[in-house]
Amino acid sequence: MKFRIIGAILISVISFGCFATAQIPDAIEINDVKYRLNTNPLEKYLAEIKWEKPENASISSANWRGYLAAWKVEAGNLLLTDMTISVSSETEEYGYDNVSILKSVFPNKNEILAAWYSGALIVPYGEITNYVHMGYGSTYENYIVLRIKNGVVIEHLDLAASEFEKYKHRKFQTFKETKKFQDELKNLMGGKYNWTEEQALSFMQSFYAEYYLSL
Repeated sequence: MKFRIIGAILISVISFGCFATAQIPDAIEINDVKYRLNTNPLEKYLAEIKWEKPENASISSANWRGYLAAWKVEAGNLLLTDMTISVSSETEEYGYDNVSILKSVFPNKNEILAAWYSGALIVPYGEITNYVHMGYGSTYENYIVLRIKNGVVIEHLDLAASEFEKYKHRKFQTFKETKKFQDELKNLMGGKYNWTEEQALSFMQSFYAEYYLSL
């Protein structure tokens, strides 16, 4: 069910690709170096608590989720260090300020381990090799992949782009052997979507990367 719901949402987005915009990523610090994070590990938790964006939060086409999160890997743990929203500035006309809402979402917590999250974090770095004005579609020279289980790093890979593509291919082949893959493929190729197998596979290889890279 999870795959079908998410798939339906993303298909709608892709159908109106001309309106899509590259998204501002979360930030993550690894070994004292700050990177962009092409994954949103906070989404699952916010869905579980039924979080609603504050009324004064500014939403833009470059940040549809309405917040930015900051993360840090420390002693093998994935920690959430901040969560901010953009609000209209009280001092500058047409300006905006970033305001932390971490304490309101996680009251009485000094250290926040992302125990709710299991999956693969994709951390690109280096020069952009191909810019895509949609989501996190741009490609980079290098990638860090962090496989996470209940907030704990179980594997840390540092790969050149070519190695990353080969790694994704191997993981996708593993994904293709699962029942979840077969169910979603059938869903995309039948019913109201009626995609060709080539279209469905291309979509799944891109959209489900966070899931199958964690296998």
